[in-house]
Amino acid sequence: MRPSFEVLLLSSVMSAVSPAALAQSGTTAPLQYTKQGWTADERQAFYTTSQGSHMMPYSWYKALRRLDVDEPFGGDQLQRYGYLPNEKSKLNPEGLPVGFAIDGDAATGQLGMTCAACHTAEIEYQKNGATQRLRIDGAPATANFQLFLTDLTAASRATLSDADRFQKFARAVLGSRYSATRANALKGEFGDWVKQFGEFMDKSLPAAPWGPARLDAFGMIFNRVAGKDLNIPANIKVADAPVSYPFLWNASRQDKTQWNGGVPNGLYINALGRNTGEVFGVFADFGPKKLPSLPGGPTLIDFHNNSVRYDGLQTLEEKIAALKPPPWPFDLDQDLVDKGRILFAQYCGSCHEERRLPQGTWYTPVKAVGTDEKMFRNSLRRSDSGILEGALSPNPPGSRLAKDELTVNILATTVLGAQLAATFPIPPKLPIDFDHGPWRAISLDLVDLLANGQTTPSLASLLDPRTRDDLKAHINDRLANMFKPPAPDAAAAYESRVLHGIWATAPYLHNGSVPSLWELLLPPEQRSPSFMVGSRKFDPKNVGYVTNESPYKDGTLVAGSGAQLGNSNAGHDYGREMNDDQRKALLEYLKQL
Repeated sequence: MRPSFEVLLLSSVMSAVSPAALAQSGTTAPLQYTKQGWTADERQAFYTTSQGSHMMPYSWYKALRRLDVDEPFGGDQLQRYGYLPNEKSKLNPEGLPVGFAIDGDAATGQLGMTCAACHTAEIEYQKNGATQRLRIDGAPATANFQLFLTDLTAASRATLSDADRFQKFARAVLGSRYSATRANALKGEFGDWVKQFGEFMDKSLPAAPWGPARLDAFGMIFNRVAGKDLNIPANIKVADAPVSYPFLWNASRQDKTQWNGGVPNGLYINALGRNTGEVFGVFADFGPKKLPSLPGGPTLIDFHNNSVRYDGLQTLEEKIAALKPPPWPFDLDQDLVDKGRILFAQYCGSCHEERRLPQGTWYTPVKAVGTDEKMFRNSLRRSDSGILEGALSPNPPGSRLAKDELTVNILATTVLGAQLAATFPIPPKLPIDFDHGPWRAISLDLVDLLANGQTTPSLASLLDPRTRDDLKAHINDRLANMFKPPAPDAAAAYESRVLHGIWATAPYLHNGSVPSLWELLLPPEQRSPSFMVGSRKFDPKNVGYVTNESPYKDGTLVAGSGAQLGNSNAGHDYGREMNDDQRKALLEYLKQL
């Protein structure tokens, strides 16, 4: 990458940046990147590698016009929704925003999203009288995903219903191939897409928006898999339990993941499973088919018909595994850090200290600490399993899906089925390509498990039956408990992560209901009952974003008294007895983790 890339990027995109985005940034300072162990090429691969997400044909997206102004829908690189601009390059020839990719080529491929769209942040702060911009890879985005989806739906519907608008759209899509016949055929195809996309959004998106920096990921994944993909509209429910985007560095080291801790982690094959679920949620194509089954046997399903790119998923996960937490970019008071270290051990260590398990994973306790229970309860919802009724389920191993089934079990069966289909394609491909995504995940896991902390497995470890037994038990535990649901009567519990880089992950708690680390250390009744979300201006004193401005109409979150279920800032009441001097010391320690 050329040293002057930032200057070239800014000069090329500033003319397309909307007034709202300029108000958001307030500067043309060169973009800087935190030191997190990635090269520029690795960063671009994270931003642009397709996962198999198919939102809509790219040629349609490129031809779509905004409703508020007569400009291309994606002309500002979606910065008006808080997404981040990215330079044109060999990996990003169309100049799409960070986390948006084309699966295929620009002429015939599909526009989709990658995990980078929701897990890349940028902060702004003042230094030496100038506003600085700092990109943080793997950090929670401040993007307004629901606003993007509703505007995309509205623009598509208007294009279909307005004759003049559709003619411009058709001529842009068809180019030199335009004819009345082809335009009419395009209108039929586009109309079918608008109908299914719009109906899905109408049923899924809540009337009270998620707002910036939040998304009901579980709800949308459940709706896609159990509702759209199984073609059972009654399975689609309002996705009304928004959560904050979790940070990605060290994500591969947790022994459990997802906010409710319901997904085992620590192996690449686990990561491939959780990432498959993510791709299903962001518009992957999936059409399972029922196969002839033996009388009395389980229902057999062909899971091969899906657009998930397992090579891309594995490539992305390997990069995430190498991603380091971002270092605190400001000065520190070392005396306060030393005092805070003692307070951390006293108040935070039982949940958040780094406790290593076999194969380098970290213990991730899942605890009920009185925080909002909406996401936890929604994760226990049930659905009609449709054609999957009677199929083998991993929860528990050997069981079969009932007609009325936990949606998480339907998802687990689907994810595991799709993974197995990718690992063992029909017809079989010989010789086996061990560099293919699932096989590469399995190979890396085997090396890690058998090496027992060494660079490569020793001959003794390969021959030792105890090693093989341990390996078998470890893998069985990981696969058998995939997406394991909690007990229906359990208290609403969420994961407690190791806090490296926690300074860069505001807002806090699983639902993003606390704006800063300082407020998280206060008793719940002293936290802000409402605050504005969506600004990128960083507040180093309180460690979070400023809360008195937002570029969005729906940028105010009510989290205190009167908050709707899902938005409460209650719970996590630790350190109530601390005084402000102690809180300042603990905060200083948290900054440098």
